[in-house]
Amino acid sequence: MSAPASSIKTVLLALSGNALVTLAKFFAFALSGSGAMLSEAVHSAADTGNQVLLFLGLKRAGRARDEEFHYGYGGERFVFGILSAAGIFFLGCGVTVYHGVSSLLDPHPAQVGPLTFAVLGFSFLVEGGVLVMAVRGVLPLSRELGFFRYVREKADPATVAILLEDGAAVLGLLLATGGIVLSHVTGNPLFDASASVVVGLLLGLIAVYLVVENRSHLLGRAVPDEVEARFVALVRARPSIADIHDVKTRQITPEVFLFKAEVRFSDAFVASWLSQALRGMGELPSGEGREQALLPSAQSLIRLLSEEIDAIEAEVRAVIPEARHIDLELEHLPVSAPGVAADTGVLKSA
Repeated sequence: MSAPASSIKTVLLALSGNALVTLAKFFAFALSGSGAMLSEAVHSAADTGNQVLLFLGLKRAGRARDEEFHYGYGGERFVFGILSAAGIFFLGCGVTVYHGVSSLLDPHPAQVGPLTFAVLGFSFLVEGGVLVMAVRGVLPLSRELGFFRYVREKADPATVAILLEDGAAVLGLLLATGGIVLSHVTGNPLFDASASVVVGLLLGLIAVYLVVENRSHLLGRAVPDEVEARFVALVRARPSIADIHDVKTRQITPEVFLFKAEVRFSDAFVASWLSQALRGMGELPSGEGREQALLPSAQSLIRLLSEEIDAIEAEVRAVIPEARHIDLELEHLPVSAPGVAADTGVLKSA
């Protein structure tokens, strides 16, 4: 249940770009004293740390399943995703807003020079390049659903985090540049401080969104409605199946789905097989010999139902490749004998 290679590549690309930009922004802040530039430097530093967490989560999620975790370690990426989002909120949003508010309460002019704008331009090229590469990595995967729907419903949370962080970084650079230019032209440092607050609030919104997304994956949200409907239609279309009930689904990761359902085999399907089996048996003996005579037929029936379940699973996976785990159970039906409860048997657990 390894994480997608595209997600790891995107995270490493963003990590390298942000580490370089962080150093440049802190250097520019040391020379200019700009609050917006400090906000940008803190923003990039937080992004770098968060991307380290995302990378660790993706690597740990790639471990094979074992006796302790039968469905693997795919959920690790969501745990680290929440830690990353917390970093964005407290470091990116908290520190940035705090510095911006402090500058609003006690404004002081920033020392802006050509180096400041050179660093902003360099940062914009790097951050913009990383964002473009991240978008280009998603585009081939989103042709069927469309870019925004794919990002919202199927993209790996690490990829979503990179897209949002880099998008916010590019927008933050524009806001910071605007604040610095206005402060420089008007001589009013409040523009610079206001830009810092806006960038911080933007990071806070992104952090909250990422926490909500990763939380839903940890809780095990259901697959999209159209995917569940496709699963039900495939099972119900089999001639051997009379009905399907109690369908439950879960996205273990964006690439691995779990489907569980109760099915009822068609009476005609079983009766047809029984008529052929009994026709070739002739007259059955009485007593203990009768049970021994029926044993091969019972074994053949069990094998028939098992093979039918295998065929259903293969057909579902051919249409829904993410359906790695499919649990089909016999429907709970009443029996004719009073006071006796029918049992529910698990036919197959893949």
